[in-house]
Amino acid sequence: MLKVLHLSDIHLGSGFSHGHINPATGLNTRLEDFIQSLRLCIDRAIAEPADVVLFGGDAFPDATPPPYVQEAFAAEFRRLADADIPTVLLVGNHDQHSQGSGGASLCIYRTLAVPGFIVGDRLATHLIPTANGDLQIVTLPWLTRSTLLTRPETEGLSLEAINLLLLKKLQPILEGEIRSLDPQLPTILLAHLMADRATFGAEKTLSVGKGFTIPLALINRPEFDYVALGHVHKHQNLNPHNNPPIVYPGSIERVDFGEEKEDKGYIWLEISKGKVDWQFCPLPARPFKTIKVDVTEATDPQGELLMAIAKTAIDNAVVRLIYQIRSEQLEQIDNRKLQEALKPSHSYTIRPELVSQLARPRLPELGVGSALDPLVALKTYLENKKDIKELMPDLMEAAEHLLNGSEEQWLEAVGD
Repeated sequence: MLKVLHLSDIHLGSGFSHGHINPATGLNTRLEDFIQSLRLCIDRAIAEPADVVLFGGDAFPDATPPPYVQEAFAAEFRRLADADIPTVLLVGNHDQHSQGSGGASLCIYRTLAVPGFIVGDRLATHLIPTANGDLQIVTLPWLTRSTLLTRPETEGLSLEAINLLLLKKLQPILEGEIRSLDPQLPTILLAHLMADRATFGAEKTLSVGKGFTIPLALINRPEFDYVALGHVHKHQNLNPHNNPPIVYPGSIERVDFGEEKEDKGYIWLEISKGKVDWQFCPLPARPFKTIKVDVTEATDPQGELLMAIAKTAIDNAVVRLIYQIRSEQLEQIDNRKLQEALKPSHSYTIRPELVSQLARPRLPELGVGSALDPLVALKTYLENKKDIKELMPDLMEAAEHLLNGSEEQWLEAVGD
Protein backbone atom coordinates (compact mmCIF):
# COMPACT_ATOMS: atom_id res chain seq x y z
CA MET A 1 0.00 0.00 0.00
CA LEU A 2 1.24 3.46 -0.91
CA LYS A 3 0.86 6.24 1.66
CA VAL A 4 -0.38 9.57 0.34
CA LEU A 5 -1.03 12.91 2.03
CA HIS A 6 -3.61 15.07 0.25
CA LEU A 7 -3.98 18.72 1.27
CA SER A 8 -5.34 21.76 -0.50
CA ASP A 9 -6.23 25.45 -0.36
CA ILE A 10 -3.44 26.71 1.87
CA HIS A 11 -4.09 30.40 1.01
CA LEU A 12 -0.92 31.45 2.81
CA GLY A 13 -1.12 35.20 3.43
CA SER A 14 -4.91 35.38 3.89
CA GLY A 15 -6.86 36.86 6.75
CA PHE A 16 -4.36 39.45 7.95
CA SER A 17 -7.24 41.67 9.10
CA HIS A 18 -8.06 39.08 11.78
CA GLY A 19 -4.55 39.16 13.24
CA HIS A 20 -1.92 41.53 14.59
CA ILE A 21 1.85 41.83 14.41
CA ASN A 22 3.79 39.46 16.63
CA PRO A 23 6.56 41.67 18.08
CA ALA A 24 8.86 38.67 18.49
CA THR A 25 8.79 37.72 14.78
CA GLY A 26 7.50 40.79 12.97
CA LEU A 27 4.92 38.58 11.24
CA ASN A 28 1.15 38.83 11.26
CA THR A 29 -0.20 36.29 13.73
CA ARG A 30 -2.67 34.95 11.16
CA LEU A 31 0.20 34.23 8.77
CA GLU A 32 1.82 32.31 11.61
CA ASP A 33 -1.42 30.34 12.05
CA PHE A 34 -1.44 29.30 8.40
CA ILE A 35 2.26 28.38 8.51
CA GLN A 36 1.67 26.27 11.63
CA SER A 37 -1.19 24.34 9.99
CA LEU A 38 0.94 23.72 6.90
CA ARG A 39 3.87 22.64 9.10
CA LEU A 40 1.69 20.04 10.83
CA CYS A 41 0.77 18.56 7.44
CA ILE A 42 4.43 18.38 6.38
CA ASP A 43 5.38 16.93 9.79
CA ARG A 44 2.92 14.05 9.25
CA ALA A 45 4.22 13.38 5.73
CA ILE A 46 7.82 13.16 6.96
CA ALA A 47 7.05 11.20 10.12
CA GLU A 48 5.18 8.34 8.41
CA PRO A 49 6.78 8.81 5.84
CA ALA A 50 4.39 9.47 2.95
CA ASP A 51 5.26 8.02 -0.44
CA VAL A 52 3.72 11.06 -2.19
CA VAL A 53 2.28 14.43 -1.16
CA LEU A 54 -0.52 15.89 -3.30
CA PHE A 55 -1.35 19.59 -3.08
CA GLY A 56 -4.72 20.45 -4.67
CA GLY A 57 -4.06 24.10 -5.52
CA ASP A 58 -4.42 27.68 -4.20
CA ALA A 59 -1.13 28.20 -2.41
CA PHE A 60 -1.69 31.93 -1.89
CA PRO A 61 -4.53 34.47 -2.14
CA ASP A 62 -3.22 35.52 -5.59
CA ALA A 63 -0.50 34.74 -8.11
CA THR A 64 1.98 37.34 -6.85
CA PRO A 65 2.33 37.05 -3.06
CA PRO A 66 4.92 39.12 -1.16
CA PRO A 67 8.43 37.55 -1.08
CA TYR A 68 8.29 36.79 2.67
CA VAL A 69 5.05 34.81 2.17
CA GLN A 70 6.56 32.89 -0.76
CA GLU A 71 9.60 32.18 1.40
CA ALA A 72 7.45 30.78 4.23
CA PHE A 73 5.67 28.45 1.76
CA ALA A 74 8.96 27.33 0.19
CA ALA A 75 10.58 26.70 3.57
CA GLU A 76 7.90 24.14 4.49
CA PHE A 77 7.79 22.36 1.12
CA ARG A 78 11.60 22.32 0.98
CA ARG A 79 11.42 19.86 3.88
CA LEU A 80 9.65 17.37 1.57
CA ALA A 81 12.40 17.70 -1.02
CA ASP A 82 15.02 17.17 1.70
CA ALA A 83 13.15 14.03 2.82
CA ASP A 84 13.00 12.71 -0.79
CA ILE A 85 9.18 12.69 -0.80
CA PRO A 86 7.76 13.26 -4.30
CA THR A 87 5.31 16.18 -4.34
CA VAL A 88 2.76 17.34 -6.90
CA LEU A 89 1.80 21.04 -6.76
CA LEU A 90 -1.43 21.61 -8.68
CA VAL A 91 -2.25 25.06 -10.05
CA GLY A 92 -5.51 26.48 -8.67
CA ASN A 93 -7.46 29.57 -9.67
CA HIS A 94 -5.68 31.77 -7.11
CA ASP A 95 -2.30 30.60 -8.42
CA GLN A 96 -3.04 32.01 -11.87
CA HIS A 97 -2.64 35.50 -13.24
CA SER A 98 -5.83 37.54 -13.50
CA GLN A 99 -5.89 36.67 -17.20
CA GLY A 100 -6.23 33.02 -16.17
CA SER A 101 -3.00 31.77 -17.69
CA GLY A 102 -0.08 29.98 -16.09
CA GLY A 103 0.71 29.11 -12.51
CA ALA A 104 2.78 32.18 -11.67
CA SER A 105 3.19 31.44 -7.97
CA LEU A 106 4.17 27.77 -8.42
CA CYS A 107 6.11 27.56 -11.70
CA ILE A 108 9.30 28.62 -9.93
CA TYR A 109 9.53 25.04 -8.61
CA ARG A 110 9.75 23.74 -12.18
CA THR A 111 12.21 26.45 -13.18
CA LEU A 112 14.48 25.60 -10.26
CA ALA A 113 14.10 21.88 -10.99
CA VAL A 114 13.38 21.07 -7.35
CA PRO A 115 14.04 17.31 -7.05
CA GLY A 116 10.86 15.24 -6.87
CA PHE A 117 8.56 18.23 -7.43
CA ILE A 118 5.97 18.27 -10.23
CA VAL A 119 3.98 21.40 -11.09
CA GLY A 120 0.55 20.46 -12.44
CA ASP A 121 -0.34 23.37 -14.69
CA ARG A 122 -1.84 21.30 -17.53
CA LEU A 123 -3.93 18.20 -18.02
CA ALA A 124 -1.36 15.41 -18.05
CA THR A 125 -0.49 12.02 -16.55
CA HIS A 126 2.59 11.70 -14.34
CA LEU A 127 4.24 8.39 -13.40
CA ILE A 128 5.73 8.69 -9.94
CA PRO A 129 8.14 5.95 -8.83
CA THR A 130 8.34 5.40 -5.07
CA ALA A 131 10.09 2.92 -2.78
CA ASN A 132 6.78 1.05 -2.43
CA GLY A 133 5.79 1.01 -6.10
CA ASP A 134 4.70 3.27 -8.94
CA LEU A 135 1.73 5.64 -8.82
CA GLN A 136 -0.12 7.38 -11.67
CA ILE A 137 -1.31 10.95 -11.08
CA VAL A 138 -3.54 12.70 -13.62
CA THR A 139 -3.35 16.48 -13.02
CA LEU A 140 -6.29 18.69 -13.95
CA PRO A 141 -5.55 22.32 -12.98
CA TRP A 142 -8.14 25.09 -12.78
CA LEU A 143 -9.52 25.65 -16.26
CA THR A 144 -10.72 28.93 -17.73
CA ARG A 145 -12.25 29.63 -21.11
CA SER A 146 -8.88 30.83 -22.43
CA THR A 147 -7.36 27.44 -21.55
CA LEU A 148 -9.42 25.48 -24.07
CA LEU A 149 -11.18 28.06 -26.25
CA THR A 150 -10.17 30.89 -28.55
CA ARG A 151 -11.81 34.29 -28.44
CA PRO A 152 -13.71 33.82 -31.76
CA GLU A 153 -15.21 30.58 -30.40
CA THR A 154 -16.75 32.35 -27.40
CA GLU A 155 -17.69 35.68 -28.97
CA GLY A 156 -21.35 36.50 -28.44
CA LEU A 157 -22.08 33.36 -26.39
CA SER A 158 -23.81 33.34 -23.01
CA LEU A 159 -21.96 32.06 -19.94
CA GLU A 160 -24.03 28.87 -19.99
CA ALA A 161 -23.20 28.27 -23.66
CA ILE A 162 -19.50 28.84 -22.98
CA ASN A 163 -19.58 26.34 -20.12
CA LEU A 164 -21.16 23.71 -22.35
CA LEU A 165 -18.53 24.37 -25.00
CA LEU A 166 -15.74 24.06 -22.42
CA LEU A 167 -17.08 20.71 -21.25
CA LYS A 168 -17.38 19.55 -24.83
CA LYS A 169 -13.69 20.38 -25.34
CA LEU A 170 -12.54 18.95 -22.01
CA GLN A 171 -14.30 15.58 -22.25
CA PRO A 172 -12.32 14.06 -25.15
CA ILE A 173 -9.00 15.37 -23.76
CA LEU A 174 -9.67 13.79 -20.36
CA GLU A 175 -10.88 10.61 -22.06
CA GLY A 176 -7.60 10.45 -23.98
CA GLU A 177 -5.61 10.62 -20.73
CA ILE A 178 -7.75 7.91 -19.15
CA ARG A 179 -7.29 5.55 -22.10
CA SER A 180 -3.51 5.93 -21.91
CA LEU A 181 -3.36 4.88 -18.24
CA ASP A 182 -1.67 1.68 -17.15
CA PRO A 183 -4.57 -0.39 -15.75
CA GLN A 184 -2.22 -2.28 -13.41
CA LEU A 185 -1.12 0.80 -11.44
CA PRO A 186 -2.96 2.66 -8.70
CA THR A 187 -4.26 5.92 -10.14
CA ILE A 188 -5.30 9.25 -8.66
CA LEU A 189 -6.97 12.19 -10.37
CA LEU A 190 -5.70 15.43 -8.78
CA ALA A 191 -8.02 18.25 -9.85
CA HIS A 192 -8.82 21.84 -8.87
CA LEU A 193 -12.44 22.36 -9.83
CA MET A 194 -16.00 23.05 -8.76
CA ALA A 195 -17.98 19.80 -8.94
CA ASP A 196 -21.72 20.15 -9.45
CA ARG A 197 -22.67 18.38 -6.19
CA ALA A 198 -20.23 20.16 -3.92
CA THR A 199 -21.36 22.33 -1.01
CA PHE A 200 -19.83 25.79 -0.92
CA GLY A 201 -17.68 27.09 1.89
CA ALA A 202 -16.24 30.60 2.15
CA GLU A 203 -14.63 30.25 -1.27
CA LYS A 204 -17.98 31.37 -2.69
CA THR A 205 -16.68 34.88 -1.95
CA LEU A 206 -13.18 34.02 -3.24
CA SER A 207 -13.97 34.10 -6.98
CA VAL A 208 -15.60 30.69 -7.32
CA GLY A 209 -17.93 32.14 -9.92
CA LYS A 210 -15.10 32.91 -12.34
CA GLY A 211 -14.78 29.29 -13.42
CA PHE A 212 -17.26 26.68 -14.51
CA THR A 213 -18.87 23.70 -12.84
CA ILE A 214 -17.88 20.19 -13.87
CA PRO A 215 -20.44 17.35 -13.74
CA LEU A 216 -19.52 14.70 -11.19
CA ALA A 217 -20.00 12.00 -13.84
CA LEU A 218 -17.00 13.36 -15.72
CA ILE A 219 -14.61 12.50 -12.88
CA ASN A 220 -16.47 9.58 -11.29
CA ARG A 221 -14.60 6.94 -13.28
CA PRO A 222 -13.61 3.38 -12.29
CA GLU A 223 -10.14 3.95 -13.74
CA PHE A 224 -9.44 6.28 -10.79
CA ASP A 225 -8.82 4.71 -7.39
CA TYR A 226 -9.11 8.08 -5.68
CA VAL A 227 -10.09 11.58 -6.83
CA ALA A 228 -8.18 14.28 -4.91
CA LEU A 229 -9.91 17.64 -5.28
CA GLY A 230 -9.10 21.23 -4.41
CA HIS A 231 -10.98 24.55 -4.54
CA VAL A 232 -13.90 24.04 -2.13
CA HIS A 233 -12.93 24.96 1.43
CA LYS A 234 -15.44 22.68 3.13
CA HIS A 235 -14.31 19.07 3.61
CA GLN A 236 -16.63 16.60 1.86
CA ASN A 237 -16.75 13.30 0.00
CA LEU A 238 -18.93 13.57 -3.11
CA ASN A 239 -19.17 9.80 -3.56
CA PRO A 240 -20.49 8.09 -0.40
CA HIS A 241 -20.09 4.71 -2.14
CA ASN A 242 -16.32 5.34 -2.27
CA ASN A 243 -15.91 3.81 -5.72
CA PRO A 244 -13.84 5.93 -6.07
CA PRO A 245 -13.79 8.39 -3.16
CA ILE A 246 -14.12 11.92 -4.58
CA VAL A 247 -12.79 14.10 -1.78
CA TYR A 248 -12.28 17.76 -1.00
CA PRO A 249 -10.02 17.96 2.08
CA GLY A 250 -11.05 21.60 2.49
CA SER A 251 -8.73 24.44 3.43
CA ILE A 252 -6.16 23.98 6.21
CA GLU A 253 -7.12 27.16 8.10
CA ARG A 254 -10.24 29.30 8.43
CA VAL A 255 -10.07 32.15 5.94
CA ASP A 256 -12.97 34.15 7.41
CA PHE A 257 -16.21 33.86 9.39
CA GLY A 258 -17.85 32.02 6.50
CA GLU A 259 -15.83 28.99 7.66
CA GLU A 260 -16.58 29.46 11.37
CA LYS A 261 -18.30 26.08 11.80
CA GLU A 262 -16.14 24.03 9.40
CA ASP A 263 -13.50 21.56 10.53
CA LYS A 264 -10.10 22.09 8.91
CA GLY A 265 -7.60 19.39 8.02
CA TYR A 266 -6.05 17.14 5.38
CA ILE A 267 -6.56 13.62 4.01
CA TRP A 268 -4.32 10.65 4.77
CA LEU A 269 -4.79 7.67 2.48
CA GLU A 270 -3.28 4.29 1.79
CA ILE A 271 -3.79 3.07 -1.75
CA SER A 272 -3.14 0.10 -4.00
CA LYS A 273 -4.78 -0.82 -7.29
CA GLY A 274 -8.51 -1.27 -6.64
CA LYS A 275 -8.28 -0.45 -2.94
CA VAL A 276 -8.04 2.73 -0.93
CA ASP A 277 -8.44 3.56 2.76
CA TRP A 278 -8.69 7.24 3.60
CA GLN A 279 -9.42 9.43 6.60
CA PHE A 280 -9.89 13.10 7.33
CA CYS A 281 -7.27 14.35 9.81
CA PRO A 282 -8.38 17.52 11.67
CA LEU A 283 -5.95 20.37 12.28
CA PRO A 284 -6.08 22.66 15.35
CA ALA A 285 -7.15 25.68 13.29
CA ARG A 286 -7.79 28.88 15.21
CA PRO A 287 -11.49 29.10 16.18
CA PHE A 288 -13.76 31.86 14.90
CA LYS A 289 -16.66 32.88 17.16
CA THR A 290 -19.67 35.09 16.43
CA ILE A 291 -21.56 36.53 19.40
CA LYS A 292 -24.87 37.93 18.21
CA VAL A 293 -27.21 39.62 20.69
CA ASP A 294 -30.46 41.60 20.40
CA VAL A 295 -30.61 44.08 23.29
CA THR A 296 -33.40 46.28 21.91
CA GLU A 297 -35.80 45.08 24.64
CA ALA A 298 -33.23 44.93 27.45
CA THR A 299 -33.37 47.20 30.49
CA ASP A 300 -29.63 46.63 30.96
CA PRO A 301 -28.15 46.20 27.45
CA GLN A 302 -24.57 46.46 28.74
CA GLY A 303 -25.18 43.63 31.21
CA GLU A 304 -26.72 41.41 28.53
CA LEU A 305 -23.71 41.93 26.25
CA LEU A 306 -21.23 41.15 29.01
CA MET A 307 -23.22 38.03 29.92
CA ALA A 308 -23.22 36.84 26.28
CA ILE A 309 -19.44 37.31 26.08
CA ALA A 310 -18.92 35.45 29.38
CA LYS A 311 -20.95 32.49 28.10
CA THR A 312 -18.79 32.12 24.95
CA ALA A 313 -15.40 30.37 24.83
CA ILE A 314 -13.38 33.21 23.32
CA ASP A 315 -9.86 32.39 24.52
CA ASN A 316 -7.44 32.79 21.56
CA ALA A 317 -10.38 32.93 19.13
CA VAL A 318 -11.10 35.46 16.40
CA VAL A 319 -14.30 37.06 17.71
CA ARG A 320 -16.96 39.36 16.33
CA LEU A 321 -19.59 40.86 18.62
CA ILE A 322 -22.70 41.94 16.73
CA TYR A 323 -25.57 43.47 18.65
CA GLN A 324 -28.86 45.12 17.72
CA ILE A 325 -29.65 48.22 19.77
CA ARG A 326 -31.94 51.26 19.74
CA SER A 327 -30.38 54.70 19.43
CA GLU A 328 -31.70 55.81 22.83
CA GLN A 329 -29.88 52.85 24.47
CA LEU A 330 -26.44 53.75 23.12
CA GLU A 331 -25.55 55.90 26.14
CA GLN A 332 -25.90 52.77 28.31
CA ILE A 333 -23.05 51.01 26.46
CA ASP A 334 -19.48 51.37 27.74
CA ASN A 335 -17.18 50.19 24.94
CA ARG A 336 -14.19 50.05 27.28
CA LYS A 337 -15.89 47.38 29.38
CA LEU A 338 -16.79 45.38 26.25
CA GLN A 339 -13.19 45.61 25.07
CA GLU A 340 -11.94 44.49 28.47
CA ALA A 341 -14.28 41.47 28.39
CA LEU A 342 -13.05 40.55 24.89
CA LYS A 343 -9.34 40.77 25.79
CA PRO A 344 -8.84 36.97 26.14
CA SER A 345 -9.61 36.60 22.41
CA HIS A 346 -6.94 36.57 19.71
CA SER A 347 -8.62 39.52 18.00
CA TYR A 348 -12.09 41.01 18.01
CA THR A 349 -14.44 43.43 16.31
CA ILE A 350 -17.49 45.11 17.85
CA ARG A 351 -20.35 45.97 15.52
CA PRO A 352 -23.50 47.65 16.84
CA GLU A 353 -26.50 47.65 14.52
CA LEU A 354 -28.98 50.43 15.14
CA VAL A 355 -32.61 49.30 15.00
CA SER A 356 -35.12 51.97 14.05
CA GLN A 357 -38.29 52.25 16.14
CA LEU A 358 -40.20 52.06 12.86
CA ALA A 359 -38.47 48.78 12.02
CA ARG A 360 -39.33 47.11 15.32
CA PRO A 361 -41.77 44.21 15.11
CA ARG A 362 -45.44 45.02 15.61
CA LEU A 363 -48.23 42.88 16.94
CA PRO A 364 -50.69 42.06 14.12
CA GLU A 365 -53.63 41.98 16.55
CA LEU A 366 -52.95 45.65 17.34
CA GLY A 367 -52.80 46.72 13.71
CA VAL A 368 -54.99 49.12 11.76
CA GLY A 369 -58.59 47.93 11.66
CA SER A 370 -58.45 45.88 14.87
CA ALA A 371 -61.52 46.29 17.10
CA LEU A 372 -60.03 45.23 20.44
CA ASP A 373 -61.29 46.67 23.70
CA PRO A 374 -58.68 49.24 24.92
CA LEU A 375 -57.89 47.20 28.05
CA VAL A 376 -57.52 44.00 26.03
CA ALA A 377 -55.25 45.83 23.58
CA LEU A 378 -53.14 47.20 26.46
CA LYS A 379 -52.87 43.76 28.04
CA THR A 380 -51.74 42.23 24.71
CA TYR A 381 -49.10 44.92 24.33
CA LEU A 382 -47.76 44.54 27.87
CA GLU A 383 -47.55 40.76 27.60
CA ASN A 384 -45.11 41.22 24.72
CA LYS A 385 -42.92 43.74 26.57
CA LYS A 386 -40.56 41.57 28.61
CA ASP A 387 -38.83 44.51 30.26
CA ILE A 388 -42.02 45.80 31.94
CA LYS A 389 -44.08 42.60 32.17
CA GLU A 390 -43.78 42.50 35.98
CA LEU A 391 -45.44 45.93 36.15
CA MET A 392 -48.45 44.72 34.17
CA PRO A 393 -50.90 44.34 37.12
CA ASP A 394 -50.25 47.92 38.34
CA LEU A 395 -50.40 49.37 34.82
CA MET A 396 -53.64 47.53 34.05
CA GLU A 397 -55.20 48.78 37.29
CA ALA A 398 -54.15 52.37 36.54
CA ALA A 399 -55.52 52.14 32.99
CA GLU A 400 -58.84 50.78 34.29
CA HIS A 401 -59.20 53.74 36.69
CA LEU A 402 -58.39 56.19 33.90
CA LEU A 403 -60.91 54.67 31.53
CA ASN A 404 -63.65 54.45 34.19
CA GLY A 405 -62.96 58.02 35.29
CA SER A 406 -63.20 59.27 31.69
CA GLU A 407 -66.50 57.46 31.20
CA GLU A 408 -68.01 58.99 34.37
CA GLN A 409 -66.87 62.48 33.32
CA TRP A 410 -68.41 61.98 29.86
CA LEU A 411 -71.77 60.88 31.38
CA GLU A 412 -71.78 63.89 33.70
CA ALA A 413 -71.12 66.20 30.74
CA VAL A 414 -74.00 64.65 28.77
CA GLY A 415 -76.32 64.96 31.78
CA ASP A 416 -75.55 68.66 32.11
